[in-house]
Amino acid sequence: MATNMTHIITTRTADRRSLIRCGALAAAALIALIPLAPARPAQTVVVTLSLTRFSKLGSLDAGQYAGVSPGRVVVHVGDALVFTNADTRHHTATGIGEQAAFPENPRWTDSALQSSGKIGPDPWSTGDLAPGARSAPMVATKTGTFLYGCFYDYSAGMRGEIVVQP
Repeated sequence: MATNMTHIITTRTADRRSLIRCGALAAAALIALIPLAPARPAQTVVVTLSLTRFSKLGSLDAGQYAGVSPGRVVVHVGDALVFTNADTRHHTATGIGEQAAFPENPRWTDSALQSSGKIGPDPWSTGDLAPGARSAPMVATKTGTFLYGCFYDYSAGMRGEIVVQP
């Protein structure tokens, strides 16, 4: 009788373990079928450049700005920014590099007049934007805070800030 009892207990324990394993496999299969949250589609944000329309000084942690709207843009890695010149003068949006505050003189060269790079710590610029022109989309490639300004009107306060989040 003891042997039968041991056999019954062993069989029940084995059945219970099999049931637990099957349950775990079924749960894993169901989880695999649940769609993951879809990746957030990349967005395109438009920044308007115009000293005429946005002449009032605004304030950021990096310093004062004018001539751009919005003055501070928050995007995610992979998003693009398009800069639109809504003014009667030529403008650029040119990266300042990894600075915590707007420098007195960003020391750009004429290369800022050529479209190049991507939004991030490396040099980038929309290039020269004639009145009414739009830049090519500039993709944000790295998280961080990136300052920029206008090659022509930086001393007039034409500058802004791009915050790139993951």
